Amino acid sequence: MTRQAAARGPAEASTDRWAQRGWLLSAIWLVFLGYTIVALVQAGLGPGRLALGYLLIGLFVGVYLFAFIGGNRLDPDARWPRFNALGFVILAAIILAMGALIGLDALFMTPFLIGYACFLLPRPAAWAVGVGCIGLTFALPALAGDVWGYVFIAAIQLGIFVLNMVTFALIQAGNRSERMQADLAVVSERERLARDVHDILGHTLTVVAVKAELAERLIDADPERSRTEIADIRALVRGALADVRATVGGLRGNGLSTQLEAIRLTLGGAGLAVEVEGDHAGHVPDRLRDPLGWLLREAGTNVLRHARASRCRIRFASGSLVIEDDGVGLGSSTAGNGMCGMSERMAEAGATFHVGAAALGGTRVEASW
Repeated sequence: MTRQAAARGPAEASTDRWAQRGWLLSAIWLVFLGYTIVALVQAGLGPGRLALGYLLIGLFVGVYLFAFIGGNRLDPDARWPRFNALGFVILAAIILAMGALIGLDALFMTPFLIGYACFLLPRPAAWAVGVGCIGLTFALPALAGDVWGYVFIAAIQLGIFVLNMVTFALIQAGNRSERMQADLAVVSERERLARDVHDILGHTLTVVAVKAELAERLIDADPERSRTEIADIRALVRGALADVRATVGGLRGNGLSTQLEAIRLTLGGAGLAVEVEGDHAGHVPDRLRDPLGWLLREAGTNVLRHARASRCRIRFASGSLVIEDDGVGLGSSTAGNGMCGMSERMAEAGATFHVGAAALGGTRVEASW
C-alpha cells in the first residue's frame, strides 16, 4: 500500500470508488422507465400532452441522476447533499403530474422514488417513503376498483425497498469496519514509535547523566578529561536528536493547514513576501489534504533553497493548487528527487502534477484534480 493510500485508509478508498462508479448502479435501473413510456404512448394523448409527458420523464431522469452523482450519503466528498430533500420533492411532484396524464400507470415510477430514498435520505425518511409507496400502490387501485391490477408493482416496490435498505446497511457496516481497522493500525504504529522513542532517549539520557556527573567531578582535578567527557555528551545528544527525528518524523503534522502556516513562517522569516489566495477549506477535498500538504512542504523548500526569489504566491481554486515564485526558474535543470516525489504523491492521490514557468518569472508548481 502506498503512503498516501495508507494515510487515507481503506474506508475512504471504498467511498472514492462509490463516488466514481456507484451511481451507475442506480442509472442501470432507469431502463424500467420503459413501462412508463409505453403507458404514456398507449394513453392516447394529444401531441402537446404527449410532449409534456416525455419532458417530465426526461426531467425525472435528470434529477434522479444528478442527486445520485452529487449527493450520495456514502460519499464523504459529496458536493450537493443538501439537494437530496429538494430532489425528492421534485421527483414526487413529477410522479403526481404524470398521474394527471396517465392515471394509475404513474405508479410505475414509484420504485425509483423508493431507491432514491434508501440511498439519499435519512433512515426514518426512507422507511416512510418505502411503506408509504407500497401502501398507496394497494390503496389507490382499490379506490379505483382495480384491486389486483397493480399488485406486481407493489411486489417490485417491496423487493427494491428491502434490497436497497440491506445494501446500504451492509456498505455502511463495511466502511465502519474498515475505519476501525485503520484506526487500530494507527494506534499500533503510535505505540511502536512511542516504545522506540522511549528506548532511544532512555538509554542515551542515562549515559549523558553519568558522563555529566563525571565531567562535573573532574572539572578541577582533570580539566582535559572533563572536556573529553563534555565532547562525548555533545556527540551523544546530537546522535539522539537525529535518531528521534528519524523515528518520529512520520508523526509530525503534515496536513495542509499545518504546512500552509509553516510555509508562511519559513518563507516570511527568510524575507520573502508570501501571498495566499483562495480558501483551501472550501476548495480541497479531505482525501487530498495530506498529499497537498506534502506538495506545499516540498515546493516551499525548493523556493527557499533554489529559487532566489523575493515573492511566493499560493493560490487555491476549485480543483487546483498553484505555487508560483519570481525567482530564477527551472532553467536547464532536470527533475530531482523532490520533483519526482511530488509527481508520485499526486499520481497516487488521483491528482495531476505539472511544473513550468510562472507568470511571476520563476517556477510554477500546479496540482489539479
